[in-house]
Amino acid sequence: MLKDNGSFKIPIVFFIYKESIVKTDSKKAKFYDEMRSSLLQRKPDTMEIEFRKVSKNNRRDLHAVMLQLPGSAAAPTFYLEDLYKAYENGTSADDIADSLINFAKHNRLGTLPGNIDIDDYEHARKNLGLCVLGIDRNREYLTDMIYEEHEDLALVPMIFTNDYHGPGHIKVRKGFLELWNVTEEEVMREAKENSPKLLPVTFRQLNQVPEDKEPGEECELFVISNAYFAGGAAVAFYPRVLECIGMALGRDLFVLPSSINEMIVVTDNGQDPENLLSIVKEVNRTQVAPEEVLSDAVYYYNRKTDSLRRILPAYA
Repeated sequence: MLKDNGSFKIPIVFFIYKESIVKTDSKKAKFYDEMRSSLLQRKPDTMEIEFRKVSKNNRRDLHAVMLQLPGSAAAPTFYLEDLYKAYENGTSADDIADSLINFAKHNRLGTLPGNIDIDDYEHARKNLGLCVLGIDRNREYLTDMIYEEHEDLALVPMIFTNDYHGPGHIKVRKGFLELWNVTEEEVMREAKENSPKLLPVTFRQLNQVPEDKEPGEECELFVISNAYFAGGAAVAFYPRVLECIGMALGRDLFVLPSSINEMIVVTDNGQDPENLLSIVKEVNRTQVAPEEVLSDAVYYYNRKTDSLRRILPAYA
């Protein structure tokens, strides 16, 4: 999303709590150097500026600049990759730097979004929920995270925030355990208990008619997510969600990872799962943002065993 700032548009920023410039092509490197110089020359004496490489979902390493003012609970973080387009279109690094500094000065947070005291576990625990990431795409990113492995997916606890800035989250890193004086098991248990209440399930049917079905006959495809459509693929791991869907539909289920924000549930009517896998791969390549891809896989929910397993691709 972009925010109008007069002469050009800057991305809406993310506020982060606690999180080297990456090698890149020469034009972008020149822009990054100019931005560093402009920001350091223009910043108020009371503002601290930090430049970091930030690892995001699915192996994305971004150039982040964090602008911290005294009394702010969080630093607005801008990604230089998002600003490079304005530079290419003729906006100078000096003008971009002025806009970032003005944004930080006029959008100072006295508290974290949702007034969450992240240092106090008794406060933060009430906002613990779950999201899910693909393990293969995020092995390095997950090394500092708390997570629980399910097939090739990682169930990750997060602190959910929601206020006038909109919904957001802070993934729980291992460093939080010492701060909170709790164990990984305690955090996972709390997140599992809270998530269905904090991020309730939504379930809707996709009204599509395949070519091989008669007009008027509905296809048995359903979307499951949470009420905020944020990290909603995790609802597949909520207690009894797939069990109740399978019971209501009277069939076992194929579960397709549409993105990190939702899952597609397909009733087992004898389809070839290889065709479903081809669809998942095609959608991931053409319809899903790289940072939101979950997995190139097909999962299967068996009602008799009450289990969710990856069936394709087969494990080596």
